[in-house]
Amino acid sequence: MITGEYKNKVDGIWDIFWSNGISNPLTVIEQLTYLMFIKTLDDNELNKESVAAMLDTPVVDPTFDEEHQNCRWSVFRNYEPQAMFDNMIQNVFPFIKEGLGNSTDTAFARYMKDATFLVSTRAPSRALWRSSRR
Repeated sequence: MITGEYKNKVDGIWDIFWSNGISNPLTVIEQLTYLMFIKTLDDNELNKESVAAMLDTPVVDPTFDEEHQNCRWSVFRNYEPQAMFDNMIQNVFPFIKEGLGNSTDTAFARYMKDATFLVSTRAPSRALWRSSRR
């Protein structure tokens, strides 16, 4: 059973989705999974950058090229709500749908081709990012 601080965070996130008309638990889990995946991509890239800096070498096989730095969690989490929402719709989701799974034959590409960010308003986006910070 979840208690205390984590329960409050889960309840807060659930309320954000509920207030956006997303009440199906599977849909909420799907949306949270997308957000966690996006954050994990950036965390892994930060680790690769740290190792590369320590070894004074370039980052091997970077996930985010110069064009897609705005798709990194560590970058867009500091945007204003409207800019964050617009970035998610116009850049981040297209990037994870098309930029990561370049081959349409991969399981990833098949799964992500229909991915949609369902938070339909700008205000809750900021609260979701705040709730998901470490």
